[in-house]
Amino acid sequence: MKISCYVVTDLLPLYHDGVCNQSTKKLVAEHLDECEPCRALLNKIGNTTIDDKIKAERQEVIMHQTKALRTRYAQNIGTAIHLGLLFLGLLTCLIVDIAISGALTWSLIPVSACIFAGFVLTPITKNGAKGIMPSLIILSILVVPFLFTLSLLTDSDGLLLPIGIRMSVIALAYLWGVVAIFEVLRSRKFMASAVSLLLAIPVSILINFTLSRIITSSLFDIWDAMSFAIIVGVAAIFIFLDFYFRN
Repeated sequence: MKISCYVVTDLLPLYHDGVCNQSTKKLVAEHLDECEPCRALLNKIGNTTIDDKIKAERQEVIMHQTKALRTRYAQNIGTAIHLGLLFLGLLTCLIVDIAISGALTWSLIPVSACIFAGFVLTPITKNGAKGIMPSLIILSILVVPFLFTLSLLTDSDGLLLPIGIRMSVIALAYLWGVVAIFEVLRSRKFMASAVSLLLAIPVSILINFTLSRIITSSLFDIWDAMSFAIIVGVAAIFIFLDFYFRN
């Protein structure tokens, strides 16, 4: 019985791997004896057999899983080190404070800071870049209670809370703006970095203006000028890199 080249083409991978039945194998062999194009196609199959494809896919899956496990392991180690260092610092402050003062006094300030840092930074150390958004949400929620706690512990002139809240609102608005910029320009990291840096200039001016309304502070000085010049220079480099790699 004669079979067409179209049928043989579909059967060649099975024929090459020797997994077709004897009747089919005989038909394909008879066709190959008479058909030069199909023989050439059989010779080209080489490393594209079903077994090789399965092996390649299996190897790719294994490599991906291994990489994911290593990343997760490294993140867990980083989280453990981060929390361990915070706990060690917290415990040290408590012990020294009690040993010197006989009570909990100044140690409550670093203890509060360690607890605050633990909540804010843990999502990043545990999940990497995926933890930035949760960390920013936690920061937005906890920053005012943290400032209120510090004001109760340290503020004698009543300025920490009003200044801290205003600065936190500006800083959080900037950070959320940076997140939005990187989301919009997700395929252009260099340009997103440049825009984020340039955005820091008006934010800095707004901070100076806000402070000048509360305490005696200059709106603009030589250090601001130097900082802005550095920011513009770095942003220009990022813009150049963006256009260079896009072209």
